[in-house]
Amino acid sequence: MDKSAEHTDLGDGAVELLTLLRAHGPMTRSEIGAVTGWARPTVNRRIEELDVIGIVRPLSMPSPTGGRPAQGFAFDASCAAILAIDIATTATTIALCDLSAHPTAIRTIAVGAENEPEETLTLIRATADAMLAGGADAFPFPSAPPRLCAVSVAVTTRVETATGNIIQAPVMRHWEDHNLRDYFTAHYRVPAFVENDANARALCKAHELAESGADAEQGGGAPMIADLLYVHAGMGLGAGVVSSGTVMHGADGGAGDIGHIHVFGEDGAQSPCRCGNTGCVEASAGGWAVMQALRDAGRPVRTLGDVVELADHGDVETVRLIRLAGRLIGDTISACVNLLNPSCIVVGGELSHCGELLMSGIRERVWARAQPLATTSLRIESCSDEAQAGIIGLAYAAIDQGLTSIEFLRRFASR
Repeated sequence: MDKSAEHTDLGDGAVELLTLLRAHGPMTRSEIGAVTGWARPTVNRRIEELDVIGIVRPLSMPSPTGGRPAQGFAFDASCAAILAIDIATTATTIALCDLSAHPTAIRTIAVGAENEPEETLTLIRATADAMLAGGADAFPFPSAPPRLCAVSVAVTTRVETATGNIIQAPVMRHWEDHNLRDYFTAHYRVPAFVENDANARALCKAHELAESGADAEQGGGAPMIADLLYVHAGMGLGAGVVSSGTVMHGADGGAGDIGHIHVFGEDGAQSPCRCGNTGCVEASAGGWAVMQALRDAGRPVRTLGDVVELADHGDVETVRLIRLAGRLIGDTISACVNLLNPSCIVVGGELSHCGELLMSGIRERVWARAQPLATTSLRIESCSDEAQAGIIGLAYAAIDQGLTSIEFLRRFASR
């Protein structure tokens, strides 16, 4: 019998020890006992449980007294892979990440949310299967093929919290009621997690900016900014909200749908939105609305890349529309700032590639309309690495939900 099978019934202390090693780094038995208060036999048993299933590894640690090296134990981030799948409007990014959320292999395929689900999912599976079958030289994992422990998927719409279904999806209308969590769990026989794309990027930035020196606190075994707002300004408008170190989903998965907040003042107050209402900020400041306005003005735009190119070349009408979009988005963000009091706002999406044409309007309205107490330490910046941020955020979503769950660890042990 596989030795790991003896330890599929892990105790709750296994999660506590794993969280400690992820947060603290390598520790000796004595250090673990001192921090946790466990007796030596308990420390030994829990180390053995995690060592046998391959998620921690022994290593030599320098002695503080200069004597013989002590035996320590460390979380082994390379022991398994997470399959991260970021389904955007016209393309999908697929990556293998280790358990520290580091991408080790990335592929992009030219199908996405605009394609039929069956077409996109078939190509995703074929690409992912080929990546997982790669040889030992292709990936820095100790086994080939890598030991897959989870699948994490991002979509450009909201996901129903209880079921994992795609819901109310203007961009992915023909994907509604597709349960990607069940789909990928059935195919790969591992837990699958499904997130909104803005939530995934918010999670990445909360970790990344903390590591670069922002306000950090210990959360989920890794430092992260406790309160952050990620705004995705693409074809539509959406937000990912990190509050007190946790991604906010709301009761049914609808948190962060800022594109359908009613605009302030006169600009766009009567514009029809694709959701059926009028006056949504997305109906004037979303990428699809900007593209339609430019087409009505005689500009031959097919993609948001065309919009960015026109803006870069100083096209007067494009510049006007992007500046207006920035101010309208800024008005909406200012209301979010007053409500949530984040310490950092990150703006991503294709429209953010217009640079200061968009960002100056956002900053102008936020500083003008948000309350001084909520902007005392506020930073506002753009996201320049969205594809990478989506993949890393998806890995963190699986790590934060999986490695803190005893059920996940027991399933990991059984594999």
